[in-house]
Amino acid sequence: MSLPRRIVCAAMLMDDGLIVTGIRHYSPEMRATLRRIYGSGLKVFGVWLKKPYWFRVKAQGFVDTHGTFVPRKEAWLTAEANAQIRPHSSLVRGTLYSEDLY
Repeated sequence: MSLPRRIVCAAMLMDDGLIVTGIRHYSPEMRATLRRIYGSGLKVFGVWLKKPYWFRVKAQGFVDTHGTFVPRKEAWLTAEANAQIRPHSSLVRGTLYSEDLY
């Protein structure tokens, strides 16, 4: 049985292809997960020797019911088609933010 495609939660696509999920983008639990995986970086004499996790984010988006990363604009279309967007909640119409969902 195939689940209908719906937006499930906020996600970050990292530069190494890993998808990290959370309640909201950069929420405390998401930051803790990112720090645990990538560390906070290492800066020596003003030069980053190891990139901190926030420099490794390739894109912000969402994960759908199939576990696929969905960029913000595509996620808006999916959420809109499934009546997931809360009325009068949009910060930027056509670009999905977690505040639009919950």
